[in-house]
Amino acid sequence: MSALKKDNRGYSLDQLLIGAEGTLGVVTAVALRLVPAIAARAVAWAAVESPMRALDLLRFLEARTGSVEGFELVPQDTLELVLKHIPGTRSPLSGKHPWHVLVEATTAEAERDISAELEQLLGAALQERIIADAAIASNEAQADAFWRLRDSISEAERSEGRTLAHDISVAVADMAGFIIATKAEVERAFPGVIASGFGHLGDGNIHFHVRAGSRAQSDWYDREGAAITRMIDDLVTSAGGSISAEHGIGQLKLAEFARLAPPGRIHALQAIKHAFDPLGIMNPGKLVP
Repeated sequence: MSALKKDNRGYSLDQLLIGAEGTLGVVTAVALRLVPAIAARAVAWAAVESPMRALDLLRFLEARTGSVEGFELVPQDTLELVLKHIPGTRSPLSGKHPWHVLVEATTAEAERDISAELEQLLGAALQERIIADAAIASNEAQADAFWRLRDSISEAERSEGRTLAHDISVAVADMAGFIIATKAEVERAFPGVIASGFGHLGDGNIHFHVRAGSRAQSDWYDREGAAITRMIDDLVTSAGGSISAEHGIGQLKLAEFARLAPPGRIHALQAIKHAFDPLGIMNPGKLVP
């Protein structure tokens, strides 16, 4: 419960609970740090030729403003699924573009025109040919509509058919190339499937999903799912990444975690688990192999 900003009295024990998935204990109270409320936001949708260009846009914006709060990558085929299955959705831009980026900038300063700033920056990015087109939400309803396109992807994929979902991360600088290379490798190894990566490019975390495509059969998930996941997990690990960026290990990824994690990491987790929970009663069977 200490609210100290700096405290170096040994191991940071409270931090061990982060990512522990309930295997070490139960959080009963926390100390919170308050931050200024957001006074305004600006939301834009931009078209880019590739994930590499999306990363260029991210760097371009980061170098000129510290206000980028959200930066989401969406491929064209995934956007088309949303437009097909989610009623009331429409593309923010005319025509088709290989890749799209949803950008949100925020400010706590009421007098600051964050929308005008983002519009100016995107105009400069357009002149430098980093982006091919862009649209800025003119009001909150339109901003929410832009975000709905991103937030409805999983729902749209479920409407299309069975999907293998992977929550992965690699270094931000490597993510663009990883998406392109891994998509090609998976689709080459399993002809007919459709692989796509979307999500939080700004922190090196994407959701890499594989749809059955022309291989769709009632037993596709059981017949090929494990092999596809194993291939993706191997590629992620080879790239120095994580097979679980956001959603944890739990039981679903326990075997893959045990297979791929360095032995020293597994040993450390087991030792910490035993120290906190010698009787093994805290969420047993989860996370720790």
